[in-house]
Amino acid sequence: MLPSTHLALYEARAAELRKEAADYALIPRDRRRIRTQVGLKLVELGTRLAQPPAHHRHRARIA
Repeated sequence: MLPSTHLALYEARAAELRKEAADYALIPRDRRRIRTQVGLKLVELGTRLAQPPAHHRHRARIA
């Protein structure tokens, strides 16, 4: 790839990322906080589902 082509692609992608960052900065803080909380809950749920079930060594016996 020619250096000029690489630089043009890099600059185009950098401009896209700057635009996305500027758009994200305009989102009200409350929506971002809610989105973050939902994301964290989904990650927590995913990690719990990914772990093997814990087997209890002692079972309750009926007397």
